[in-house]
Amino acid sequence: MDSGRSPTPRRVLAVDDDPVSLAVTAVLLEAEGCVVIQAESGAQALDLARSDPPDCILADLRMPGLASTELARSLRQAAPRALLLAMSATPPPHLDGYDAILKKPLSPEGLRVAFAVSSGSRNGIALAPPLSDDPKANAVIDADIFDRLRRAITPEGLAEVFSVFLNDTRGRIIAMRSADEATIRREAHTIKGGASMVGALQISRAAAAIESGIDDPDDRLRKLDEMEALCRFAEIILRQRLKA
Repeated sequence: MDSGRSPTPRRVLAVDDDPVSLAVTAVLLEAEGCVVIQAESGAQALDLARSDPPDCILADLRMPGLASTELARSLRQAAPRALLLAMSATPPPHLDGYDAILKKPLSPEGLRVAFAVSSGSRNGIALAPPLSDDPKANAVIDADIFDRLRRAITPEGLAEVFSVFLNDTRGRIIAMRSADEATIRREAHTIKGGASMVGALQISRAAAAIESGIDDPDDRLRKLDEMEALCRFAEIILRQRLKA
């Protein structure tokens, strides 16, 4: 359902106990056209959210006092319509309560993608954060593969290739949600192969994890949720690269 939210939130509450990090975060947000309210603690952020709920809250995960999932629960009550983003230098692979997790140091591109993906979904899905120091391992779309495809195919043709891949992947994810184990593994294998061909590395790795077998149904659904978020992520990155 459309929440009516602009891809870039107008008023953002930034929360960080480190004044330097808070100042840098505010500058980055202001460069994206946001009006920034600053808080140096979870308790202060909660007071500000209650008095004048913002469109988005961007909170550091590791602060003394009120922080992490406890802070998320309190902020959800204080500002239920706000987009809730976490940020951390060492983000966990999953964290309940937040719409997305961003890795510090923040980047303008990372903020734009988080705003666009999270405001479009609002399903409480945490984006898979980069977990490696190797930029190639963290790539949503591998730059080398993308460049080879771009040299071989027209921009229109390349856009069509990715559109077919993403639409096919989304359809298979829907089918996997109610399929038996053998079908799930078979569909995951197909997604993994297609993702590798177009350089969608994170989608390929998520599919590989499902293909290898996930016994817990809830864990499997979370991995499917992650793949859906990565599809949205890849679509945004692709759009930016085709304009370059």
